Amino acid sequence: MRKIYFNGDIITVNDKEPIVDAVLVENGKIIKTGSKEEILKLKNEDTELVDLDGKTILPGFIDSHSHIIAVAQTLMIVNLSDANSKEEFIAILKDYVKNNPPKNGEWIIGFGYDNTRYENEEHPTKFDLDLVTKDIPIFISHASGHIATTNSKALEAFGYVGTNYEVPEGGVVRTVGESNEPNGILEENACLSPEKRKVIPTPSVDTLLSCIKKAQQIYSSYGLTTAQDASIDENLNQLLNLAAQKNELIIDIVGQAVQHTTLKLLKNEGTPKRKYYNHYKLLGGKTWLDGSPQGKTAWLTKPYYEVPEGESKDYCGYATQEDKDVIEYFKSLIENNIQVNVHCNGDAASDQFIRCYKKALEMTDNKTDLRPVMVHAQTVREDQLDDMKELGIIPTFFLDHIWFWGDYHYESVFGPERANRLSPAKSALRRNINFTLHQDSPVKMPNQILAMHNAVNRQTQSGRILGADQRLSTMEAIKALTINAAYQYFEEDEKGSIEEGKVADFVILDRNPLDVNLSEIKEIKVLETIKEGNTIYKK
Repeated sequence: MRKIYFNGDIITVNDKEPIVDAVLVENGKIIKTGSKEEILKLKNEDTELVDLDGKTILPGFIDSHSHIIAVAQTLMIVNLSDANSKEEFIAILKDYVKNNPPKNGEWIIGFGYDNTRYENEEHPTKFDLDLVTKDIPIFISHASGHIATTNSKALEAFGYVGTNYEVPEGGVVRTVGESNEPNGILEENACLSPEKRKVIPTPSVDTLLSCIKKAQQIYSSYGLTTAQDASIDENLNQLLNLAAQKNELIIDIVGQAVQHTTLKLLKNEGTPKRKYYNHYKLLGGKTWLDGSPQGKTAWLTKPYYEVPEGESKDYCGYATQEDKDVIEYFKSLIENNIQVNVHCNGDAASDQFIRCYKKALEMTDNKTDLRPVMVHAQTVREDQLDDMKELGIIPTFFLDHIWFWGDYHYESVFGPERANRLSPAKSALRRNINFTLHQDSPVKMPNQILAMHNAVNRQTQSGRILGADQRLSTMEAIKALTINAAYQYFEEDEKGSIEEGKVADFVILDRNPLDVNLSEIKEIKVLETIKEGNTIYKK
């Protein structure tokens, strides 16, 4: 099937020909770009003509960091993101349980509560959740994904009872006052470690596959043609392979295998670039070195502006791993030509990444271009960017933090100086460092237009500008969401721009981001998403 898209603004992200007004597509590939007159001459009797009527085409957006299966799972659980107080939190839970009574053995699972919106920023505790039920385990993840609040029944299932219990390394169980009695709030590995996650029952395979279909529709509605899951273990790898076998994947999904299972799932193929099987490929490894800034568990070199209640004035968050374990993991991946993705929110965690990766490289002497990725890089310093440039580390920035939590970061988490340097994308650009943008879904939905808006405006919800000197141009933001992200996946020769020979992955917008007022970028609508020449979403 041949198609010609014409009579609109086609932003190619190709510096040699940045904007054209027509493109010819055949069998899912881009055949030629150029002027309307030039391309229409190439039509034949089998060519479908698509009049854009002034609309704008961009390359399909590429998600550089998220958790699409977790997004699928949120479709099966209670959403607490709209709660503006603990009272609303409890009311939503009670209403959910009333209308969705759990079956025997099921838990009440929720996601998205944000204590920064509650009075005194207090987390709900087991005493609050026990008001909903003491008989059915309740597990509610924080919006950051790095903290959870549980009721007494769930604490019992995790083994956090009494005052004498074991907590996995890199985790914290918050307690009642000065006692050692758990209060229901679990941080990092206390709720995220594999042995603890196994405690929570999982839904059926058919249910998960159905929700993965729905999650792909969500991603494609935001213009995404490539998504990621950065939490792949053996079970999730089997699940996505099954979806691929059943031809149920309509977008490309890139998997990153979590630390304890990376080498079980990935073998040395002599190159870090890997091939898709029916739109799924397992690309690299993933590890975590700290937590989240909004949860005040990110690992910093200087104390939090306002330390959490009960912590000393020099509280800087904490690491989740020791150097020796990080070095060994990096070394094993480098030896096997595997890319690594490393969660680092705090600059102390970034120091650990840089220090340990440099050491691992020295131990292996592998010269392969592995494109290691620093995920979030929110507080990365100028000197660290110099080291990252030298090591080829790609930062993927979570700039939506400025919109959703920027005021909180300014006033409580980092203070003015550090808040103005959050996610320093322009500093990376000045060094010609390839960087990308993400939204860490389901922390926030994969709204790429909003990511673009926040990278360009860096404005909080109160109207405060955080780091005017770090703002990107609109084209720079577009590149971070397209060709730069393709580079992160070793796919820059196949996708990420509208050029001859590349796959026909497009997103059609109602307006041209390069022409609208910068403050209105977030209002641009995705009208259609096209994967390999086929429409997979249409508004």
